[in-house]
Amino acid sequence: MASNTVLLERDGGVATVTLNRPDKMNSLDVELMSELPRVLEELATDTSVRCVVLTGAGEKAFSAGGDITAMGGEGLFTGGKPAADKPARKEPWETGAMHLRRAMEASAWLHEMGKPTLAAINGAVAGASLSMALACDLRIAADHAVFITAFAKIGYSGDFGGAWYLTKIVGTAKARELYFLSDRIDAQEALRLGIVNWVAPREKLRDEARTLAQRLAAGPPLAYRYMKRNLNLALTLSERELLDLEAEAMTRTGATEDFRNAAAAFLAKKTPTFEGR
Repeated sequence: MASNTVLLERDGGVATVTLNRPDKMNSLDVELMSELPRVLEELATDTSVRCVVLTGAGEKAFSAGGDITAMGGEGLFTGGKPAADKPARKEPWETGAMHLRRAMEASAWLHEMGKPTLAAINGAVAGASLSMALACDLRIAADHAVFITAFAKIGYSGDFGGAWYLTKIVGTAKARELYFLSDRIDAQEALRLGIVNWVAPREKLRDEARTLAQRLAAGPPLAYRYMKRNLNLALTLSERELLDLEAEAMTRTGATEDFRNAAAAFLAKKTPTFEGR
């Protein structure tokens, strides 16, 4: 069950996860960053969920990234300060890094779970929240959305996998430019760069995202699982290693009821129904 800062709504095979701090531009505080990985892990293992949508509450922002106010000039996960009479066994940053790394599992779940993930970017997106949007398989943005890595603006190096995802999407030179200079780009530039797949009018974003999510949820879950595995591993494996995995996955999916039923539906010129078997 989600918290007040992370809302979870289920509609058929679609689960929508909403970052819910609209009065703070849905910025990430400790509670939200602690809860989000748990919710995503739950959805990753729920076979009734066919597609996961990540979005923000309201229309102003998907999320402004880390809550600077909550950081208080020391960061969200500093690890605290050691007591004067009890020296810490670890440097404070080491404890902070451990807590932050757990929160960053949110990106890993979005990228690795065996089902499609869709970021519905309903407004400004920055920092760690941009990283999480990039971790999703697909992204649709409202036409008023703006994108900024933001880390360099406040002396941070970046987290939640943004450097890895952005480099894979736009290439190393452009990723370095966007990280080092931290310039804002609009939705149309994000579309041109491949950062988003679609741009929708502000008032139609929710409906278009829902239509996309329902379409994905109606697709073949077993095939999607192997397809996503292959696409993720294509980023690191050699051609021949991937050919081996593709051969294995095609053979496995070809032995499923979903394939047999879909093949029969194709021959009968009907729309197939996928049951995940």
